[in-house]
Formats: sequence, C-alpha cells, structure tokens
Amino acid sequence: MVKHLVMWNFKEDFPEEKKEALAKEADARLKALVGQIKGLTFAEMKLNRLPGSNRELLLVSDVETAEDLAAYQVHPLHVAVATEIIKPATCDRACFDYEV
Repeated sequence: MVKHLVMWNFKEDFPEEKKEALAKEADARLKALVGQIKGLTFAEMKLNRLPGSNRELLLVSDVETAEDLAAYQVHPLHVAVATEIIKPATCDRACFDYEV
C-alpha cells in the first residue's frame, strides 16, 4: 500500500469563512472517488484546527501500488477535484508518498 499525503495553505485572499465549506466539499468529492479509481482505497481531506502546523489543509489517501498512485494523479475525476476546488483556493503544496 502507498500513503499519499498532500498539504496546502490557503491563498492569502481566500476568505476564512469559506475554508470549512471548501474542506467539506473536497472531502466528499474525494471520498466518492474510492471505488471509481483503480487502486484508490481511502481518501480524506482535513482542515487544520490546531496550532503548530505550517499547513492548513491535508489530503490523506491510500492506493494499492505506486503504479495506482501514478494513474490516480492524472485520472480525470481526481484532476477535476484538484482543478475545480483545491487549486483556485490554495498555494504552498507539499506532498509526501511512502509505502507501507
């Protein structure tokens, strides 16, 4: 299994009052991809609520293999979520993938 972690900060001009709604929408849309994209077994979006982190938004996803991760990253359903919801609101993307 491969863990795929991606973190972002919101753009400076993104309204504070819209962060919760964005995180919930992204979470729902990403969870809906489980079973639709080969190898994707888990997806969850979290909004940071604790001090000490240097990122505000986190995606945790699990895929079965490194090949599945590569396919997931360019899959049209995943790209749509990134393009429509996440990219317009965020900056400072950081990613970490590892095998379990």
